[in-house]
Amino acid sequence: MARQGGDEFILIIPDIERKEALEQLCERILSEINRPFSVQDHEILIGASMGIALAPQDAVNATDLLRFSDIALYKAKSSGRNGWVFYNADMAEQIVQRREMENSLRDAIRDAQFQLVYQPRYDMNAENVVAVEALLRWHHPELGLLMPDQFIPLAEETGLIIAISDWVLNAACRDAQHEMPGIAISVNISAVEFRTPGLVERVKEALATSGLAPERLELEVTENATLSSPEVSLEIMNSLKALGVRLLIDDFGTGYSSLSYLRTFPFDGIKLDKSFVAGMPHSDNANSIVENIIGLGKAFSLSITAEGVETPEQLAQLKMYQCDETQGYFMCRPLPLSRLKAQLREQGIAPGNDAAS
Repeated sequence: MARQGGDEFILIIPDIERKEALEQLCERILSEINRPFSVQDHEILIGASMGIALAPQDAVNATDLLRFSDIALYKAKSSGRNGWVFYNADMAEQIVQRREMENSLRDAIRDAQFQLVYQPRYDMNAENVVAVEALLRWHHPELGLLMPDQFIPLAEETGLIIAISDWVLNAACRDAQHEMPGIAISVNISAVEFRTPGLVERVKEALATSGLAPERLELEVTENATLSSPEVSLEIMNSLKALGVRLLIDDFGTGYSSLSYLRTFPFDGIKLDKSFVAGMPHSDNANSIVENIIGLGKAFSLSITAEGVETPEQLAQLKMYQCDETQGYFMCRPLPLSRLKAQLREQGIAPGNDAAS
């Protein structure tokens, strides 16, 4: 055994002819590493990931064996850790592409390749814009315009999500303060970001730097983000509420919603998931779910926003169920800031317009 550097070690196992025997050895190694131990009366738990390259099947020289085992280790880590992965030839190309994308993400943060677009939320009765949701886009120099689902999972796995989220939060607060007087700005908080220490401080700093009034900032959090550690989640949310910001449950109905969940966490509003709205008005099941969620939200004095509204029939049905706000392509697609400002100007909302503030 030799230390490669940091927390990585190289283990050479000679005279093992069967793959099954090597897997049994991996199980024994993990079993020992996973054994808890105490340091100054504190129980410590650690894990390990292993990448394995075989000689002579994969390579015959030390340089290639080390490189291939490192590729397998990278795959093992990305698969959830505390396990092992054997190298195969297809893996190399996948890892190379993944590392290239990770490097591109770092370049994007450094070179300001991100852009925010904004999708308005409309008051159901007055039919005017009451808030906008900030949505992230990446102008990749080679791949073109990328949507969040094409890079956010990698950003979460690599830890780059915090730097990206900080950029989003600060840019959204700045735009709201200087370009959108009188309306709220909504920012999505990923599960990884929510569980990473320092969220409250980052929000506080973004508000202070931009000058945005806290009550105009809304943070959208999914149900699942809060359930891994309810006590810690409640503490974080209470601290955010103490700043004055509003908290919304995003994609409501897709997680583990319950009455106790709504009673426990200090949310201000519900964003009804678009998958339910999509079935309206022709699906009785979808209609019933939407009507009941709206009624449940109102019973807890929560504002209700329906996402993914794409037809006039859906809008009419939501109005009949007394939904508070709507958001979707039927009313307005996500817009770059310049086009959003033009739309707000038509509503009488523009920088320097006292009547709209």
